[in-house]
Amino acid sequence: MTKQEFKKMARQKILILDGATGSNLLKRGMPYGVCTELWVTQHPEVMRKLQREYIEAGSDIVYAPTFSGNRIKLKEYGLLDRMEELNHALVAISREAAGGHALVAGDITMTGAQLEPMGDLTFEELVEIYKEQITMIAEAGVDLLVVETMMSLQETRAAVIAAREVCDLPVMATLSFQETGRTLYGASAKAVAVVLEALGVDAVGLNCSAGPDKMRSVVEEMKEYVNIPVIAKPNAGMPRLEADGSTGYDMGPEAFAGFMKDLLEAGADIVGGCCGSTPEFIARLKETAAGCDRKKSIATGEEKPVYLASEREVFSFNPGQKLTVGEDIDFSGNEELVEDYRSDSFDTAIDLAFDMEEDADILRIAAAAEGVDEKEALLALAEELQRNVNLPLMLSAISPETIEYVLRHFPGIMAIQWDHNLEEWETQIKRIAKSYGAPLVTIDNEIIY
Repeated sequence: MTKQEFKKMARQKILILDGATGSNLLKRGMPYGVCTELWVTQHPEVMRKLQREYIEAGSDIVYAPTFSGNRIKLKEYGLLDRMEELNHALVAISREAAGGHALVAGDITMTGAQLEPMGDLTFEELVEIYKEQITMIAEAGVDLLVVETMMSLQETRAAVIAAREVCDLPVMATLSFQETGRTLYGASAKAVAVVLEALGVDAVGLNCSAGPDKMRSVVEEMKEYVNIPVIAKPNAGMPRLEADGSTGYDMGPEAFAGFMKDLLEAGADIVGGCCGSTPEFIARLKETAAGCDRKKSIATGEEKPVYLASEREVFSFNPGQKLTVGEDIDFSGNEELVEDYRSDSFDTAIDLAFDMEEDADILRIAAAAEGVDEKEALLALAEELQRNVNLPLMLSAISPETIEYVLRHFPGIMAIQWDHNLEEWETQIKRIAKSYGAPLVTIDNEIIY
């Protein structure tokens, strides 16, 4: 399936996803604690039957059970040498179950390993891990990809970047949100939506999380900021411990469908169920969706705002707007900044930023200083400013290679200030800006696309 075909399909109707996989496999005989991916290949008839039930209930898309088929998770079970075999077999099971009656999405999730600085995994190592699995499931013949049950925007970014570097398949991305409307790592719904749309995902939303009764604000917030389909695939309410020691959920199919109507009215375009939901939930959801009017996204051709973002906040500007830029935070000629950087401190930069917070629209940063690694210094500075100051950021007067490195690794959206007289950079700068959704700003501080 092409991205254009997915876009057309999503515009034509509300798309129905499947329901839970893991909780249903446990009910159908899968023991606790086993490697789900291996167990499914050993009992393919169980998975095929479940997915056929979802399709009969109305699912337009089913998720191949490749959820944790990455090298880190499979290594924990001693199955690293069977990674390609398992991913190919899992996709084949779902393709057979679908039989051309539904699309099959290759399913990818968190690896369980922590990114730096909380862990030892670098961003590029994570991208390579995702590229490895995505290559396998794309080769196995999935119709599209879904990056789901993510808690970190940065890890989601790694998976999305990996996907676009190894294939041209449509990509859906969903994160798990708490009742506060933020992910476990603190990213807001609007920041997630804006950042991932800028990276080129074809649909964005939430899954797992809590029940649909607690997720309306997340859907509404995302719908306000993006012009791609919004996904809602929540749990069947809140979990509870059953008398037999198993996990149950506090919503039945009717209650679930009733609350999902609220999410559809809030703007959800693609809907399904996560933990605790069954084919009966999907059947009721299908009926509910059939009676709902769709809330339209931003109209095609309407001039969209220009967005910059941190993980917490989204900053909106108008094309052509003249920005108020405060004093540069520039390592060049500022020994205090250089010394702070060498001692892993950014106190001077943060003090400068605080002084400009009330009057400036944006902070301009640069790092061309002797003895400073420009790429690493700018990235570290940007991340520290994002954590401490409520202003967007702009990279200024640096090479295309440095700009791309910083934008690739920064968990938000920054602007690029570019001197149009530097014609030799034009093609590179425009490609980089498009790849990472970075607005361009003239040397006169005017926003352009």
